[in-house]
Amino acid sequence: MNTIKQFIIVIFITLAVCSCSSDTEDTAESVGIAFFDALYNQKDIKKTTALCTPIFAKEINKYITTKNAARRLFNMSFDSVKIDAALGDLKVREDFVNSGSLTFLFTGVRNGKIYKELKKIKLIKKGNTWLVDQILKDPMPR
Repeated sequence: MNTIKQFIIVIFITLAVCSCSSDTEDTAESVGIAFFDALYNQKDIKKTTALCTPIFAKEINKYITTKNAARRLFNMSFDSVKIDAALGDLKVREDFVNSGSLTFLFTGVRNGKIYKELKKIKLIKKGNTWLVDQILKDPMPR
């Protein structure tokens, strides 16, 4: 009888520990949005580069400030911006395993005018973490 109680207690503790683990995984979409939000809205170079692969982080750090990186790398500058993942990429996102590309829609204000832009980036997965790896060719060339 005593062994059964110990067995039940061990199972109960195991279930409690397993259900409390934090294996929450960010999606590629949420990492991409967080990356652009850190760059354009929070203007925080450390948060921006923390969401990148080491090679891309090095590229961003060359510009010293988020304002320079945003203007030079992405050819966009905003006073404030709303960022959304393009709906057309929904099926692609479901199929991501270790890498993929996403298109983001920017609706922002600069000098009192509203601007809309699209940018496409490549993300790769390291462990359980998605990281921005590179800028891809503009989805809608000018």
